[in-house]
Amino acid sequence: MLEHLRSGPSGPHLDGFAAVLERQGYDADTALRYLRAAAHLGHVVAGQGGMPNDIDLAVFSEHLRACRCPRAKGGRRNHHTIYGAKLFRRYLVEIGVCRLADVTAAPAEPVLVARFKAWLRKHRGASDPTVKLYARDAAGLLTAVGDDPEMWVPAAIRSFFMDRASQCGHGTNEKLTTSLRAFLRYLAVEGRCRPGLADVVPAYAHWQLADMPRYLSAEQVSRLIAACDGDAVARRRDRAIMLLLARLGLRAGDVAQLRFADIEWQTGSLRVSGKSRYEVRLPLPQDVGDAIATYLECRPSTFPSDYVFLRTIAPYRSFRQGDGISSVVRRAMKRAGIVSPFKGAHVLRHTAATEMLRHGVPLDKIGLVLRHRGIDTTAYYAKADVGLLKQVAQPWPEAL
Repeated sequence: MLEHLRSGPSGPHLDGFAAVLERQGYDADTALRYLRAAAHLGHVVAGQGGMPNDIDLAVFSEHLRACRCPRAKGGRRNHHTIYGAKLFRRYLVEIGVCRLADVTAAPAEPVLVARFKAWLRKHRGASDPTVKLYARDAAGLLTAVGDDPEMWVPAAIRSFFMDRASQCGHGTNEKLTTSLRAFLRYLAVEGRCRPGLADVVPAYAHWQLADMPRYLSAEQVSRLIAACDGDAVARRRDRAIMLLLARLGLRAGDVAQLRFADIEWQTGSLRVSGKSRYEVRLPLPQDVGDAIATYLECRPSTFPSDYVFLRTIAPYRSFRQGDGISSVVRRAMKRAGIVSPFKGAHVLRHTAATEMLRHGVPLDKIGLVLRHRGIDTTAYYAKADVGLLKQVAQPWPEAL
């Protein structure tokens, strides 16, 4: 099948590329499409007098717009052709045949931002996404008000914040407030700016924990878990994920980052390390442990990883962050026919907390399971228990 493809400019590297695609779990039809794309790419590069180390995917993409190559074999401009060419170029880079694309060098990261990132990781235990977000806002502040913090004045900082806030929603603005204040406090501690500048960053007017907890009913949770029944790898994985979220109230990132070493089968416990490296051991319920074990029996083995959960579409790899886990929940909710304004993994965390409260678990114990820093955050879930609220509510004086 590959003989006619091997005769082209990409031929010497197609067998190795095919072996990589097979190891990564691509099925035969998809791999063939990518191999055709690789062969097509080779002919285009050769036709323009280029060598393998001169591959420019932008030029190839432009060629595909009006491609009439007789060898294309259906591999003209579509997702498989473009993505296959990208994978082939990545493979050539890995084996040293192709050099990395020459792109306009991004501005060097300011030294202050680099040190701020290191400080966040060491002293705040911040995750990579948080560090990236804080660094972006810190760099924006440096660009807007100058690279010498000793010369900064409150008016300039407030002006920067108000300009950015006018273009964003309340969620983004809350994060901007937090990141700028953290950066300014860091600079003050390091003696690089006047103390107190963090206080000039306005707080966004949004009442914390003012809304009602977002949760599913017990019947909806049962339907959600039932929607993951089946022997397919994806269904087994999804069932284990749903149970971890609904029974233990884990965050999406906790599930994405779960490793084999975190599951202590002998003691029936689970080690979870979330925000700020706050690590706890949680009891592993029997049904949750059974679901994980059932998934591990058929978990893809082509991708060497110590992460428990992998994607089920090639190339098999771990979930980089919690967004993928939330996508799994959203698809399961759709299969279960659950109509709710709240979608994603976090609604199951709220659900777990609400269920624990309704079963009489004290707020402080719920806070330990959810790894809350303060009891006020956990008390937020008491709003969902009307019976409990009736017990603590005081009658109006006229009723006495």
